[in-house]
Amino acid sequence: MALEAIVNRKDVYRVVLEEYPEGVYVLVFDTPDSRWPCQDHLQNDWAMAKRSALQDYGITEDMWKEIPDTRFNG
Repeated sequence: MALEAIVNRKDVYRVVLEEYPEGVYVLVFDTPDSRWPCQDHLQNDWAMAKRSALQDYGITEDMWKEIPDTRFNG
């Protein structure tokens, strides 16, 4: 499972949260057409990843939509 939120602001178009064995990555994409994240931040778990996305990008719980795994960093 992965979660995606559209932020649509300068330098941050969308954010994807995705779980890997080492934790949950916060993947930041700068444009709608970006295939690869311009930033990735590893968090310990889903709660920390969501908290980080809220603090850094203003993403609230209702903005997240479930998407298929992207496996950008795997």
